[in-house]
This record gives sequence, structure tokens and C-alpha cells, in this order.
Amino acid sequence: MRLLVRALSLLLVCGTTASAAPLRCPPDSIAVGPLCVDRWEASVWQIPETSKALISRVQRGKVTREQLVAGGAQQVSAMTEGSCADVSYPSTFPVDGAWTKPLYAVSIPGVLPTTCTSWFQAQQACRLAGKRLLTNEEWQAAAAGTPDPGLADDQTTTCAVASPFGVPTGARDKCRSSWGVQDMVGNAWEWVAEWGELATGCGRWLPEMGDDLSCIGEGSEVAPAGWAVPRGGLFRPASYVLIEDPTPGPNTPSGVIRGGNFGIQDRSGVFAYYQSIPPTTRSRSTGFRCGR
Repeated sequence: MRLLVRALSLLLVCGTTASAAPLRCPPDSIAVGPLCVDRWEASVWQIPETSKALISRVQRGKVTREQLVAGGAQQVSAMTEGSCADVSYPSTFPVDGAWTKPLYAVSIPGVLPTTCTSWFQAQQACRLAGKRLLTNEEWQAAAAGTPDPGLADDQTTTCAVASPFGVPTGARDKCRSSWGVQDMVGNAWEWVAEWGELATGCGRWLPEMGDDLSCIGEGSEVAPAGWAVPRGGLFRPASYVLIEDPTPGPNTPSGVIRGGNFGIQDRSGVFAYYQSIPPTTRSRSTGFRCGR
């Protein structure tokens, strides 16, 4: 009996020690509590099927851009200054996510994030890389402390929220959360895991919350359905957040994207939240981030 009690005591002590040990994340990610969150917004890569070692490096979070290029990998659907018609996923990785040839979500610095991505494509690219989409709660936790420049985007170090176009991942040194995760404000909207009811007629957070966008619905008076409203509440055809898929029908669920993008100024931020688009939507300023 004494031996059994001692064994159980040791088991409890070991279990407590193990659970208290700091999380060790791969080089492509940062520990945010019990979760490894990708340091950089996702870029999606097509990797030759014969490059097993390269695929393994991606799935272990230990690949570099140089290794990808040397191994014959090609980035898919990098953010474009045109429309989603100018860039595309291959037909083997369709909008509904029912792929026949894999693509892999990678977290590396120095590349434009992949956009024009449906929720389904983002989900599958994360999974094939051994990761998953962040939940809304996980995204919010990882974004905490990211400096929000509002209208004061200096074009070099601050988060890209009032820039002519998106910037390469990690290019803005000061756009980093308290945990060290980069680019969670501006640059590209990021899909999170949850779906919800399609939001309409939404407004902004209270000023003490940063006055970021809670969802985009204020434009019903002049803006066609599917368009976001730039700062000031006026509809502009040149809006940086054009949604390129058809207007959803009744009872359509919505995906959720977070953080804002490079061109909507003080509507970007750690509380920017958009729940007005179906998960099949593709936008040139919407990408994603994975975790594990």
C-alpha cells in the first residue's frame, strides 16, 4: 500500500511539473499560453510531391523561404493589387476546400501574405501543414498589445493600416503583439475558425476599445451589398476591401475575419471584427494565420 501511495504521489508531482513546463514552439511560431501561434500571416505554397523532406520541414515549422524556392515550391495567390481574377488557387484546390492535390500554409517572413482565399481553402492549407485555424478567442489573445497606429501609419515601421498596398510579412518592425506575433493589425484580414449568423447594420466599438470596426454594415444607404465602407462612412468603388463573390442569399452563415487590412485606416485594429461574409468569400485583402 505504501508503495502504491508513493507511486501515485510521484505521478501527481511529475504531472504537475510537466504541465507547468513552458511550451516549446517551432521556429515559425510563438507560444501564446498553451498554443503555438504562427509568427507571420500565412503564405500558401505548392510543393512538388516528390519533395518529402521539404514537406516535412513545413509540417515541423522549420522551413525557410530559401529552402522552399530551392526545392521547386511556388507560392499560390499572393496578395494582388488587382482583383482575385488576377491570382488563383489551382483547380486541384478549389474554393470549397475539396482538394485533390495538397497545398501547404507556411509561416515565413519576407513574402506578401496569400489572399483571395476562402475559409475552406484556409482551413485545409493549415491542416495539411499540421496546423489549424485559430479560434476567435485565440486570435484575440495573440493580438493583445499590438500597437494600433490609427491614422498615423508611417509607411515603414507601424502596422500597415493606411498604406497604398499590403506589405511583406514581418516588414513592419513595430507591428508586433505583446507575445511577439507580427502583423495582426492591418495588412490582411485573417479568417478565424468560427462561423456565425450573417451580421447586418453593425457599427463600431466604443472609443475606449480603440474605435475599431466591430463589423461592416453601415454602408446600406449607398453601398451595394458585399462592399465594405471606408473610413468616414462614404462608399468608394476603389475600396480596398472589395468582396468579389456574389451577395449571399437568405439564411447564409458568415465566416469571421479579424484585424483589418492595409487600407481601411482606423477601422483596423486588435478589435476589428467582420462577420458579414459567407465562408466561400474571396477578397484580395483577406488571408489567414494558423496555429498548433
